[in-house]
Amino acid sequence: MGRRSVFTLVALAALWFAGIAHAEGPAGGWRADFDDGTLGGAEEPLLAGKVPADNKVHPDILRDAKNVVKEVRETLGDHPMCPGGLPKAPDKKEEKRKTPASKECRIIVNWDEINMWSSHVKNQRHDRGLDAKETKAVLEEIVDEHARAKVDRIVHCVISIPWGGIYPWYEPFGECPRDWLSGLERFHEAGHDLVQTLLDRSRQNGMQFLAGLRMNDRHGGVVEQPFPKANPELMAKDFGAVDYKHEEVRQAVLAFTAEFLEKYDVDGIELDWMRWCKVFNNDEAVKNTPLLTDLMSHMREVVDQAARKRGRNGLLLGVRVPQTLDECQSLGFDVAAWIKEGYVDYVVPSDFFYTDFNTKVDEYVALAEGTDCKIYPAIHPILCIGNKNRLMNLANYRAAAHNFYARGAAGVSPYNYQYSWDKRRSAGYPGSGLMWPAALGYMRELRDPERVSRRDRHYLFYALWSRPSQTGFRHDERIVLDRAKPGAKGATRLRLCEDLSDPNLRAALQFKATGMREDETLEIALNGRPVPGKSVTRVIHADGQTKYEGRKLPAFFLHIVDFPRGAADPLIVSGDNTLTVHLKSDAPGEGTITIDEPEVYIHVSP
Repeated sequence: MGRRSVFTLVALAALWFAGIAHAEGPAGGWRADFDDGTLGGAEEPLLAGKVPADNKVHPDILRDAKNVVKEVRETLGDHPMCPGGLPKAPDKKEEKRKTPASKECRIIVNWDEINMWSSHVKNQRHDRGLDAKETKAVLEEIVDEHARAKVDRIVHCVISIPWGGIYPWYEPFGECPRDWLSGLERFHEAGHDLVQTLLDRSRQNGMQFLAGLRMNDRHGGVVEQPFPKANPELMAKDFGAVDYKHEEVRQAVLAFTAEFLEKYDVDGIELDWMRWCKVFNNDEAVKNTPLLTDLMSHMREVVDQAARKRGRNGLLLGVRVPQTLDECQSLGFDVAAWIKEGYVDYVVPSDFFYTDFNTKVDEYVALAEGTDCKIYPAIHPILCIGNKNRLMNLANYRAAAHNFYARGAAGVSPYNYQYSWDKRRSAGYPGSGLMWPAALGYMRELRDPERVSRRDRHYLFYALWSRPSQTGFRHDERIVLDRAKPGAKGATRLRLCEDLSDPNLRAALQFKATGMREDETLEIALNGRPVPGKSVTRVIHADGQTKYEGRKLPAFFLHIVDFPRGAADPLIVSGDNTLTVHLKSDAPGEGTITIDEPEVYIHVSP
């Protein structure tokens, strides 16, 4: 018996003895039963204990378990079965895991909450609603369309922590309000299982099916749900959701995962830390980073143990995190450690709500170098804050994917993609109902880097967040020129992985200068080199931009820069470019000019 096996038995025994010690419970009848199975072999339980039905997690169990482990560790330190003492954790470098990650994957579609099917189920047969058989057929057709679009993995949200499970009831967190499942009442009453139906159909179509976990939902009303009401001391003071500094919270998350994996033979778990980013109070996030790293270690063990119990070669564990490492660090997400220690099989760098063309994918790829972890940057249909009526089109998606592939991404991961056709759900949403399933069909093209490179690409460098996003960071790189400063100048970054020395490519750049007078002139430079005046076109848009055209803007001067084909030394380089704008004026004045919404269009000749 190896050191790891001995440690597993000791740890489980410790938790079992701790459970016995508290079986009678304190005054008031609290009780926890540790009866998940027997020790060892295929019958090894996924978790040594269950969270009781009242959602209370008694801290004495964890404390006593740790004490027992400590005593056994000290006793067996020189035992011949464990020379040198028991290990603290398995050595991930020595233990090469086999996981489904070896299967080729380009497209991972994450369906947050109920968004995979709600726009289809809710309003069909409006006269009487769908019956159980019709609902099952609609759900299976949705999965079939994913297969036709060449989607590799479907991630379906199964819990919104701390609200509860989407379906069905789970001990640690209970169940989400039933109105989340609007349209599925008859389906469930007939004995059908939503997750199992989607899982079975995905398998039939050769796609992987993963469970998505919303790690800390902050929608209004969360404090009225069963877990927060039963455990008010576990809530964060800075926001309306749970605080992961409490071991009881982390244990409840692990308990849910173990319980779910016992019920469903899914292909893995994706932890969506982008819903809603913050898991610690603002002033404690950095110092509590080790707590999340420890949670990720245990999560890996829970997932691996579930795979062993089912006789599988492994299960996937993925994470969805902010698009910058600075944001990750500020929130307590040590992504570098998660990758290095082998806790995660893939990482999805993502904005909270929008596609970030400037995502430094290469920084994540560098962290994964020498590991089996892969990077799948997110793409979102909505353009930016304040822009509710326009969506990304295929040329925009191509541009984002082209940037990501060029810097080492394994594929892309659509999120909130239901907005592409969500007028099927409500008139207040932007996407035409006609775009189902056509917009999903874009994935057939986006999965092929070579095909993406042979089609037109349209880059958008908008101010994603003019106020702090849910991570606490602003993503607003607009240039603001202050007339009070003679010769005002500003710069912004444009990531364009394009080779404009290629004669088959023709490029044009544009931006909108608001607050500018007709007698003023802007000097434009790229990467420190001036753009010739003959290459610049300027047009006044006196009526500005309406909400139907994008984010509302006042009157602006549209500036367009045309680039020649096949330039020997192009102004735009492949990678990060610096656009600099200089107000040509020697006399100080009042007010500001804002350089807004830079865009670059790449036309590819046949």
